[in-house]
Amino acid sequence: MSVRVWSIDNIKEQRKQRKIEEEIPFTVAGEQRSVTKTMVNGEMQMPEVTKPLGELMTTDSDMVELMEKVVLDVELGRERVPTVYGAIYDRIVDANFPRVLEAKWALEGLVVFLERLEGGDVKMGTVAAEEGPIAKIRNWAAGFEYTEEMLLYDHTFDMEMLNRAFGEAYNALLNHIHLHPIIDVNYTGDNQTSPQGENGEPFSVQLAKTIKQGQKDAANHRRPADTLLLSRKYEVDLEDAMERQWYDGTEYRPLTGLDNIVFYDGWKTTVGRKEYVYEGCPDNTAYLIRSQRGFKELVKHGLMIDGQPGPIRRLVEECVVGRTYRGIFAAVEENVQEVDITEQTG
Repeated sequence: MSVRVWSIDNIKEQRKQRKIEEEIPFTVAGEQRSVTKTMVNGEMQMPEVTKPLGELMTTDSDMVELMEKVVLDVELGRERVPTVYGAIYDRIVDANFPRVLEAKWALEGLVVFLERLEGGDVKMGTVAAEEGPIAKIRNWAAGFEYTEEMLLYDHTFDMEMLNRAFGEAYNALLNHIHLHPIIDVNYTGDNQTSPQGENGEPFSVQLAKTIKQGQKDAANHRRPADTLLLSRKYEVDLEDAMERQWYDGTEYRPLTGLDNIVFYDGWKTTVGRKEYVYEGCPDNTAYLIRSQRGFKELVKHGLMIDGQPGPIRRLVEECVVGRTYRGIFAAVEENVQEVDITEQTG
C-alpha cells in the first residue's frame, strides 16, 4: 500500500504535474462574477494588464478587469502555501449551515447479528454520534486598500505582492484552524504513548518502534490510526523507519499501516509591527490519527473577495475584503494518539 505525503513542498510538486482549471468567484460593488484560474505544469496563466493601475478604476469594465487580476494574484499566493489537512478532515459544503451545529454528521452505525431463537426478538441496531465539541460556523476576514498614492505612482508591483500575501495568509489560516485543535491538546492516559527503543539505537529504529507501539495503543482503544502528523524535521528519519533496517546484527521490519503522512511546521508573519504565529507540530511529538469520521471541515462559503470604492476622506480609492464562513468538528480525544518520539540517548 502506498503512503501519501501531505507537505507544502510535496503538494506543490504534485500540482506541477497537473493541468488545473477552476472558476474563482468574486464580487465588484455587490455584483457576483468569476474568473477562470488556469495552471499548467505549476505555472498560472495571468491576464495581461495594459493600463496603469489608476485607469483601472475609472469604469465598471475596468474595475472588473482589475478584480480579475486581484483574484488570480490571491490564488497565486494560495498556491505557495497549499493546505495539508485534507487527509484528516471530511469536507462538507452547505450554504444552509446554521451558526451552531450538533454532531449529527459524525455518526456510527452499531449493529450485531445474533442467533434468533423461535419466539425471540430481533436485536435492533442503533446509531451513535461521535463524542466531541459542538461545531460553530465562524467568520474569518482580512482586507487591504489601494490608496491614491499607489494609483498615482502606479505601484502595480506593490499591489501584486499584497494580493499574493493575502492568498498565502488565507491558506495558512486554513491549515491552522484545522490542525491546531489536534496539536493544542493536553493529552493524558490512554491517549499517550511513551518512547520506545534503547539507548544507542539509531533514531530511525527508535522512531519505528515508538510509532508501532502508538499504533497498537490506538487500536487497543478502538481508534485505529491511518494518518501520522508531525514536523518535517523528522522526514529523513521517518523515511528510514519505513524501510527495512539493520542494527547490531538485528533486522527490523519497516513501519507500515499508514495511509497518509502529514508534515506541518506552522506559519508566521508580521503585520503592522506585530508578529502573528501559527504554531506547528512541536519537537519530539507525533500524532496518530483516525481520520475523516471524527473530523469534519464545515464550509458555509469559501473565500469570497469583494471590491468596493474606498472612503475618500482617507484617500483610499479601492477597498478589497476577503471573507469566509466555516467551522470544524474535531473529536480529538476519540481519534488521536499522541506519541512521544523523544530520542533515547545514553
